[in-house]
Amino acid sequence: MTLTTHTERMLSRLRELLPVTEDEIVQRGIAAEVTARIVELRRAAAQLSARYTSVEALEARVRAEGVSPDDHTLYTDLLEWRAVRHEMTELTGFLQAV
Repeated sequence: MTLTTHTERMLSRLRELLPVTEDEIVQRGIAAEVTARIVELRRAAAQLSARYTSVEALEARVRAEGVSPDDHTLYTDLLEWRAVRHEMTELTGFLQAV
């Protein structure tokens, strides 16, 4: 892994202050970044849930109403919600594996 000079200095200083290895710092950074992304995804899911109740309800609405040639909002939101759910599953599984 290639680090910038600034990052190497910060890492060195941190190791002086805390009894941790470089590996532990990198692992914690990865876990923190994954956790932050999960929080963002949960917010997005909550917004979609507030708008449509559940992904199943939105799917049913898209089936019933179809996709308007002038407005793809429902379909776009459905795709976004599916993507959010998929990414959350992947990231949660990643955290559990590490």
